[in-house]
Amino acid sequence: MKRLLRLLGLTAAIGVAGTLGTRLVAEDPKPVAPAPAVKAAAADNAPASPVKVTDNKIETKTAVTPKPLSPAVKKGLEYLVKNQQDDGGWNQGGGWRTQVTGGGGRVEGKNVEDPSDIGNTCFALLALFRAGSTPVEGEYKDAVAKGLKFVLNRVEKADSESLYVTDVRNTQLQSKIGPYVDTFLVNLVLAEMKGKAGPDEKRLTAALEKTMNKIVKHQTAEGGFANNGGWAPTLSVGIANKSFTRAKQNGVEVDKRVFDRAFAQAQGAASGTPAMPAAGPGTVVAGAPASSVVGGSLATKPTDSALSARSGRGVAGLPGGGGLGAGDAGVRLYSQGQGAGNSQDAVNALRIDGKQAEQVLKDSKASKEDKEKAEKKLGELRKAEEANGRVQQNLARTVRDERFVAGFGSNGGEEFLSFLNISEALLIKGGKDWEDWDAKMTKGLEKAQDKDGSWAGQHCITGKTFCTAAALLVLTADRTPFPVDALKVSTTTNEKPASPSLPAPPAPATPAPATPTPEKK
Repeated sequence: MKRLLRLLGLTAAIGVAGTLGTRLVAEDPKPVAPAPAVKAAAADNAPASPVKVTDNKIETKTAVTPKPLSPAVKKGLEYLVKNQQDDGGWNQGGGWRTQVTGGGGRVEGKNVEDPSDIGNTCFALLALFRAGSTPVEGEYKDAVAKGLKFVLNRVEKADSESLYVTDVRNTQLQSKIGPYVDTFLVNLVLAEMKGKAGPDEKRLTAALEKTMNKIVKHQTAEGGFANNGGWAPTLSVGIANKSFTRAKQNGVEVDKRVFDRAFAQAQGAASGTPAMPAAGPGTVVAGAPASSVVGGSLATKPTDSALSARSGRGVAGLPGGGGLGAGDAGVRLYSQGQGAGNSQDAVNALRIDGKQAEQVLKDSKASKEDKEKAEKKLGELRKAEEANGRVQQNLARTVRDERFVAGFGSNGGEEFLSFLNISEALLIKGGKDWEDWDAKMTKGLEKAQDKDGSWAGQHCITGKTFCTAAALLVLTADRTPFPVDALKVSTTTNEKPASPSLPAPPAPATPAPATPTPEKK
């Protein structure tokens, strides 16, 4: 009963109770009309070139003046540090796991092993890092240094060909947002920590090059990853996409095709028209009904009305389709948040190239060929800015709708991660949209914090480590580093009027009384 009351308090505080009446039943839903597939250009099928790690670094700063760390944040950080394992890593912090045998069902309880894993360790490290601790400085430098060594040891032992970096399987993160999430999270953390690892800098650089090349090698022409199944794999793809930009900020030279694919994937996710991925075991094909998921299984199948409420399909004013075939479990919060966040990430990277192109055009010694290439880059940037501007303005309108922000209907790790994606997107836009969102998140998350300083999920990803780290990253989102060149042009870009093809949603309806539906096992 206490947990139920806390859940109701969280959703009421964040203002997302409108869809909590959603019911999940076992019968098959009626077929959902497929969303149009976004086809990648033929030239995009060429494999991307290997990355190159350099000592170059782009100047970065925060988009707004960061707030001091709140008591809630400090308490959450203390919880993470206290629960670091002896080997330097972090485990799930409780909750279920998927059985290796016996049909892949769930197991949970005090006797279920919960070893340290890379995914949870990386998210805990990112939260500590964002709050000001590195392996060599800050209040929790010892914990960060120990955690980084745990990650580096695992990456160094991993093969160079597959998309895995760990032999730990069946975690909540892998089951719910994709089997390669550990690799994507490693890449993000190493990219952000590059240049600040102290005595482990050489090891970090080598590990970053290894994980980046793994990801680039396996990225598909549509911007996804074959066989990256799960309940909502759009979220793990979002982590991979974000890691590309953070790596570029810190001196990693990445093939332009990687960003082109990531941008196309993000635009499709944001608009509800995802690209068609290569089919494979566990792959969710765009627009496919739940029954056609290959090699996977769904614990619950929503009715049409439930799917409508969660995805925005059939709800007046909520753009896009999303759905089970979009890799978002029918929850538009996941795909639109991921798409909008990564659309901005990709444009941030393009703005870096645009600044360099401007310098080429000003250089009287530059060749005609170089100037033509520079003009082409600036033309591509202008087109991307226009497309991203529409996505961001649409997001700013959509997040005012409480039904959209409700996500699945109760908060799991997927919701916390989506809140982070939206926060980082709105940060660049700034102004009242960001301030209102930040205030809403702060109020709701602080109210939902457990007495021990942690946060726990109520469905799907329930482990305290990931949920606590994600909540902390949302509360400290104003400390996210962005390229200075991206921030210089963001204000004028986002002042453009919204596209008439994206109607604004109506004012949110009065929320209905909350009726949480437990996730079916």
